[in-house]
Amino acid sequence: MNKYIIIASTFLLFACNNTEQPVEVVDEVNVEITKHGEDITEEGAITPAEFLTQIKDKDSLITKLTTTINEVCQKKGCWMMLDLGNGTAMRVSFKDYGFFVPKDAAGKLAIVQGVAKMDTTDVATLKHYAEDAKAPQEEIDAITEPEINYSFEAVGVIIKSESTTPNEE
Repeated sequence: MNKYIIIASTFLLFACNNTEQPVEVVDEVNVEITKHGEDITEEGAITPAEFLTQIKDKDSLITKLTTTINEVCQKKGCWMMLDLGNGTAMRVSFKDYGFFVPKDAAGKLAIVQGVAKMDTTDVATLKHYAEDAKAPQEEIDAITEPEINYSFEAVGVIIKSESTTPNEE
């Protein structure tokens, strides 16, 4: 008889146990979009890997690219560096110096539309860019040779940033 009471008590204990599952609180994602230059859309934008494949063996390429902003000119926002992956970056200038991007855009996602090309950047221009980026003087003085790299003249830029707002319950 005691055995049945113990079994019944154990069963009753588990049956009365709180089985309510915790409520998962999900943060709300806010996306901020700003547009600069011509009014472009995200449609048809390619990845850095696709870009590198398409520009191979070409002097220039009219394209739309989406990637992360590594750096922005800290004087005016008159240029930015985009991440192409594998430690490769591309300098973006803006057509006819007609618009700028926010100086705090580094780390955000950019969609750029325009013309990309292989370019040689002379020493004076490289030093100017380093000054704009507020590089130390010793780094600026160390620039002694031109660079062969990708450049991009954008007609329009979209910058997207995401932030989360805690969902309170």
